[in-house]
Amino acid sequence: MAKSIFVADNEKTAKRYGHGAEGPYHFYFKQLIRKLVGLGGRGNLFKLDQSEPDASITADSMTPRLTIAGTVNSVVEQILAFREKVGAFGTLYYPCHDWVDPKLARRSMELMAEQVMPKVNAALKE
Repeated sequence: MAKSIFVADNEKTAKRYGHGAEGPYHFYFKQLIRKLVGLGGRGNLFKLDQSEPDASITADSMTPRLTIAGTVNSVVEQILAFREKVGAFGTLYYPCHDWVDPKLARRSMELMAEQVMPKVNAALKE
């Protein structure tokens, strides 16, 4: 399972970089939406409700929906909730997005490896 994830030391940074227009996730989804919806007519790939108009599919609306972002405990909760929603999966793939801020990107990977995943794995063993 691949999921865009950003972990930060505080919630404000997580939301700004993980969901905001200045972060790499917003840019990624902006480009993906332009190619798949604008050029490819594949808006259905982003819709929870297929009657939604394609115009509602924007990076501003999709980035928070498709990116898990938060502090360690928040990301743990979001991953477990995601797993509950989609079902059990083996490997969680953490895709790399452009490092707009290398320090934040590196810190996110450290927090993911050293704190988030051990807590997720412990919760799954309970």
